[in-house]
Amino acid sequence: MALPDNMNFLIVEDLVSDTFLLQRQLKKISVNPEIRFVDSEISLINALKTYIPDMVITDFKLVGMNAFDVIRISKNYNDNIPIVVITGNLKYEGDKDELLKSGAEGFFLKEPINTLNERLLPLFETIIANSQDKMDRIDRQRRKYDSSKSHSDFLREYTFGDDNEDEDKENQKEPTILDKIMNLFRK
Repeated sequence: MALPDNMNFLIVEDLVSDTFLLQRQLKKISVNPEIRFVDSEISLINALKTYIPDMVITDFKLVGMNAFDVIRISKNYNDNIPIVVITGNLKYEGDKDELLKSGAEGFFLKEPINTLNERLLPLFETIIANSQDKMDRIDRQRRKYDSSKSHSDFLREYTFGDDNEDEDKENQKEPTILDKIMNLFRK
């Protein structure tokens, strides 16, 4: 079974060199994936507010946080998103059972990096096969988010016409979102 085309991955990694290596491995197992990178807790939170990935792939040890934090934060935003932990350090392998109990789907060592795609593929296929309903929910959430984002972008871009040009601009108040919506129906 091959992975779906255009999968969406969120990689949580604080080393730029490792992000490029992971990106290369993911492109070997998914045709045309969308891959976004974050390197801190705040960037992870911001990404999860605006992006719904099919999977989160995280390093174990990051600056200011670890994989347990990534799992907790990700699950708080969307419990359907599978999380895979990848580390370059064997000393964290003892945490594997705790990570799996916390909600991670898998745990891998980065090395040897050139075979990481071969080791990840069976897990990804299993996640997709066993969690098709979750993947469908993620897809529905993504479509709903995209739809609401396009509506809010439209409303944000909409401005009043220049009906009151003669009035002093200091006397004009900033229109509320309700004013803008009501003005749409007047035209």
